This record gives sequence, structure tokens and C-alpha cells, in this order.
Amino acid sequence: MIRHHARPPFGHRRAPLALLLVLVALTTWSLPSSAQEPLEPPNSLPPELPDNPPGVPASLLNATSTAAVVSFGRFTSIQVNVDGSGANIIGDAANEPSIAVDPNNPSRIAIGWRQFDTITSNFRQAGFGYSADGGQSWTTGKIEPGVFRSDPVLGFDAQGKFFYNSLSNTPTFNCKVFPSTDGGMTWGAGVSAFGGDKQWMTNDRTAGTGHDNVYESWSSSSNPTPGNIFSRSIDDGASFQSPTSIPHQPIWGTLDVGPDGTLYMVGQVSNGTIYVGRSTDAKNPLVTPSFTTKAVNLGGNIVTGGPNPAGLLGQLWVAVDRSSGPRSGWVYALASVQTATDPLDVMFAHSTDGGQTWSAPVRVNDDPTGNRAFQWFGTMSVSPDGRIDVVWNDTRGSADSTQSALYYSFSNDGGVTWSPNEQASPVWNSTVGWPNQQKIGDYYHMISRVDGADLAWAATFNGEEDVYFLRIMGGTTAVADQRRPRLRLSGAPNPLSSSTTIRFEAPTPGGRARLDVFDASGRRVTTLVDAFVPGGSHAARWTGTDALGRRVKPGLYFVRLETIAGSQSLKLMVLR
Repeated sequence: MIRHHARPPFGHRRAPLALLLVLVALTTWSLPSSAQEPLEPPNSLPPELPDNPPGVPASLLNATSTAAVVSFGRFTSIQVNVDGSGANIIGDAANEPSIAVDPNNPSRIAIGWRQFDTITSNFRQAGFGYSADGGQSWTTGKIEPGVFRSDPVLGFDAQGKFFYNSLSNTPTFNCKVFPSTDGGMTWGAGVSAFGGDKQWMTNDRTAGTGHDNVYESWSSSSNPTPGNIFSRSIDDGASFQSPTSIPHQPIWGTLDVGPDGTLYMVGQVSNGTIYVGRSTDAKNPLVTPSFTTKAVNLGGNIVTGGPNPAGLLGQLWVAVDRSSGPRSGWVYALASVQTATDPLDVMFAHSTDGGQTWSAPVRVNDDPTGNRAFQWFGTMSVSPDGRIDVVWNDTRGSADSTQSALYYSFSNDGGVTWSPNEQASPVWNSTVGWPNQQKIGDYYHMISRVDGADLAWAATFNGEEDVYFLRIMGGTTAVADQRRPRLRLSGAPNPLSSSTTIRFEAPTPGGRARLDVFDASGRRVTTLVDAFVPGGSHAARWTGTDALGRRVKPGLYFVRLETIAGSQSLKLMVLR
């Protein structure tokens, strides 16, 4: 369901009918046949170049409509790229979003995207939006207005400082990283970060040697530093060191940091092999980082074309469990890949030994094999307590591969099993905007919380490409996984003012159980149980204090139970 925002924008002026007809014609132009063409490896993707001059911004034409709020079932997506009054600008476009969420205040969010001021030109800029109310409303702007910028990638450190990595071509490929210390409201001067086409960035938020390091890798094609595709900052983004190499130079992927500060990256090479790179010394400021790589089998390769005519059908994702649970340090790899039975499936593998060996690939989407559906833009993140969240675009049930809907699934057991897939949006046409906006980007971006996940994604519900924010709530319990025993986690009294009793069931015959309390930002407050327990009923008392015995502040907290049978979370409200 698509509905209007509860706060309708003001001061909208209607555009002349002829102008609106032209804009509608341009906006709804699509190329359905492109989605039927053979899929290709990503090696031939065109580089991010300013191939068109800037056009007249659509905002100057004063044609607006109410910004979209799109609901499907329990999921509601809110349009982000709006004008100063909160309205949708008819005739512009936005895609390829990336997100940062303040770990100390999840209501503070920033999203960056490729901003096209008019659909008549493929010239793009570094668009951004920030929210101080958990994504319910957005204020937008552009970094270095009028400068060609692409490939936005956002990150954040443990203190809540945001970083915006942006690619330009002036005159050669290079990246700048722009800092923000106020939740994305303002951005400081960009710092040269070397870089190249299709870069990615991540931050070390551990408390170890690499704390506040910023890591970046990029494509070996269109690269101003041939053979060297990695750089780091050891001063929280104030400067970046000269680029170094990674064996095999895998590209089209992401990076993540393990709980011990080990850095992981993933990418694909020209022959289709997927490699996960590992550096145990990138955290050490006194040495030049070095990497080892291991091949991982995801059951296929990433490709281009189909529902995203001139773009990737998803990049490769690597993520690490940084929880205190039984799978701490496990490494996960995921991508939408072309398999032997389908054009695209979302495939997953895990490693229990730091990426040295990998499990067999697991299919996340649960539609019948061989139905020729595209599950594309597979995107993964891991919550602070170890849950794995995955979203993707899905053409299952559609008449042709131009029609997709967003889907969601999660795993509480390290990706061995997955929750039944949930459709999270209405169907939309991914080829709207062609030919000037030749793709809807190359990726989405998601950050997981203890109680769900925050997603930045793009769709065409307004008849043009726009960026949306979706806060997925209750990811750990929203879908009952019948393949697991019930853990029967409960707490009373709830709300509590002084103490509460947490009750749970441990599976027979027993095993290790861990019961932690987290605050709303995902930080562990205290551990109530961490021991072997027999099967059956158990109880633990929480007195509303942290690990040092200090009374916690009033607010929302989460109790997280981890057992060999899986995990479950419970919300608790503390009153004073």
C-alpha cells in the first residue's frame, strides 16, 4: 500500500499540464526487454564517468507531489529524498543509497545516495539526508553541490561520528571522505582517500588496537593506483595512507571487522572466483597491512543486466559476528549469484575459523528452484547479538523480470537455517528511469540492531527512482521458526522499577546458555547467565543495574537468550 505522509507538505505549486506530461513520459520510460537479455559478468560495467552535462534541476520547475510512505504487511518504507518542505520532487531521481546509524543513539541516521537533479541527465551528485527521529522525517542536501560524485558509501565510528565516502573523476578517479559529528546535519571538508571506482569502506568499532581505524578498498579497473586497491586511516579519517595490494585483487565487494580487529574483505575476480581476504595486521598502525585470501563457493557468480539493465545485480557482502554469543568471530559471505537452476539466488556461506574454510552454500530465498525468478541485490548485516538479517529484490510471481518486490529473512543460528521469506514491499518496476538513469544503482545498505535492522534502499513507487528508509522491527521474533524448539523467554514485572525475573526454557538435554541485557543502541549492559544449564525451566533476576552494579537509566532494554537451539530477544522497559 502506498499512502501519503501524515504531514502533508505545504506550498506546492502545480506544474503546467504539458510539463507534467513530459515529466511523466520521461519518468515512466522503461525497457522491459532489457531484463530478458543474457546476464553478463561485471567486468564490462561502464566506469562512473560524467557522461552528461548537468541539466536544469527539476526542483526549479516547482512540480512536486506528496512524499511516498509505502506499506506492505508489517513493513513501512519512508521516502528520504524530499525537498525542504518534505515533498517529492517530480522529475529528479535518487538511487544507490548507503546508511549510517549512531550506535549510541539509533534515532540519529544519515543516508547518502546518487542524486540526479533531473531525469533528463545522467549527471549525479552526492545527495544526503539526515533524521533525528528514527527515520520518520528527513532533511536533505548535497555535498559539494555541482560537483560530479557517485558511489556513496557511509560509515560510522563507535562515538557516533559519520563518514561519507564519495567517488569523483577530477580528472582521474579519486575518493574523498567527508566527516560529520552532528548526525549528518553538516559535513566537513573532504579528506583525500585515494580510491577508485566501486569503493567500499568500513570502520573499526572494537576497543582493540585498531579502534577508530577506517578501511577502504576499490575496483582494480579504472584505478589510478594500478595493483593497489586498499587504503586505511589510523587517525579516525583525518588522513589516509598510500594504497597497498590485496592478492588476486578481488572487487565488487564489501569489508567488515571482527571482534578481535581482524579485517575481512570479499570480491570476485575476472574468472568468476570469489575470494575472501583477511588481514590480521591492518589494525596495527606500525606495519603495512598484508592480506591472505581464500576462495569461497557461493554456488555461482555475481552478474549484471536483467532487472538492473546497466548495473550489478548485487555486490558481494562479508560480515562478522561481533556478539558475545557462541558464534562470536564467525565470518559470513553472501551475494545474489547466477546459479545452475535460476538467473539469481541469494546464496550464503559461513566460516567458523576466520575465513580459512567455508561451509557449503545455503540458499536463502525459499521459492521453488527452477522458476526463473531473479533474487537480486542480496544485502546482509549482523546485529550486535549475532542475528543475521538479509534483504533482496525478488521477481517471484511477477509476469516479467522488470517487476520486483523487496523481501526479508533472518537467521538466529549462523545461517544454517533461515526464517520463512517475508515480502516487505509492493511490487515496483526496476527499469523506470531508463535510459538516462541506466540502473537503480549497484547496491542497498543495511545496519542491524538488537531489535531489528535499518535499511536504505531504492524503488520507483512515485514513477521515478527514489530512496527509501525501512526500519525492520522485531527481526528476531517477527517470524516464528518452527524448526527450532521454543525457548519461552519471558520477564515479569515488565515494565520494572527495581528488578524483574527473567524465565526461559533450555533445550533437552542441556547445554551452554547465555543471557545478556542490552540497551537500545545494542551495547551489552550486563550478563545474567553464562554457563552450562540442564534442559528445562530456569530463572534469572535482573536488578536494573549494569555489570558494575550501577543503576541503568530509564528506557528500553533487551534481554537476549542464546542456546544451542537458537536465540530469542525480549523487550524490557525500565521506569524510575
